[in-house]
Amino acid sequence: MIIYFSQGGHTKKVAEEIANKAGDRLYAIEPVVPYPSSTILATPRITKEIATQSIPEVKKAPTDVLSDDTIYLGYPMYGMDMAHAMRGFLAVNDLSGKTIKPFITSGTSTVSMSLKTLQQLAPNSVIDNSFDPKQL
Repeated sequence: MIIYFSQGGHTKKVAEEIANKAGDRLYAIEPVVPYPSSTILATPRITKEIATQSIPEVKKAPTDVLSDDTIYLGYPMYGMDMAHAMRGFLAVNDLSGKTIKPFITSGTSTVSMSLKTLQQLAPNSVIDNSFDPKQL
């Protein structure tokens, strides 16, 4: 299962490429209050979430989305860490016992910058940070 949050469409594109190559299913994380589709219009909200460490409420995933043992988890990086909507997803969905293969979209950040946060929010999961979507 490929689970992703994409505000501007970049992460969605990478998730779709992974799904096509791996023959796997996609699930898009949906905030209860959607972000504007334009990154420029979403920037004030994203900046405020980073500054206040606020986590947006997201819709809980259906049970079948979390049934796979391996989850590819994709998110953009904001402020050198994972997007707060992904944090919201991890707060309401238990990935215990799952192997998580994170992938990110960013111009300057690396997935390793978000691993501490991912480990805190999914403490009973195995984090496989060796996954590289380009090598599928």
